[in-house]
Amino acid sequence: MAIDTRLVRSLPYAVAGAAAGYLSYLAASFQYHARVGTLGPEFWPIAILALTIVVCAWQVGKIFVMGAAAHEAGGMLEEFADESETDAARGEQHHWRLVAGMAATLAYVALVQKLGFFLATIAYLVAFLALGGYRRWGIIAAMSVIGALVLMFIFMKLVYVSLPIGVAPFDQVTFLLMALMGVR
Repeated sequence: MAIDTRLVRSLPYAVAGAAAGYLSYLAASFQYHARVGTLGPEFWPIAILALTIVVCAWQVGKIFVMGAAAHEAGGMLEEFADESETDAARGEQHHWRLVAGMAATLAYVALVQKLGFFLATIAYLVAFLALGGYRRWGIIAAMSVIGALVLMFIFMKLVYVSLPIGVAPFDQVTFLLMALMGVR
């Protein structure tokens, strides 16, 4: 593989990495009143941008070190895309799933204030897994509950985002989980 081909293939990663570097420089200059024991508003943007820079550097390095072999090595996403193209070629299009997914999203937005983040997110994840064609209901239930708990923990305990607690009696579930997680 010629060096110019490697340059062309690595250019998007280099541009994205440079942009992430510039944005992290800007985020580091956020001015705010620091509170003891809490993360500042610059922490999460800089963390995400740092991970972006690492991934971009990894991809550029992989392109230059592995050359053509980097392009030949397919991952899970490439296999998934190939399967999707095969389904589309066979005419297996499920437009109703798209419409049902949009309806589930609208229902989530409408119900999250009433049910609270945790319960609404469980219902939303169940709906999406079922619409995606997964039929192992025990795993769907477990993944939905675990996913909602993980998201609630990340948003409330790590990122300090106030989530909808719901109305009575659903708010009691949120208050219980907040107490168990140590969220005040």
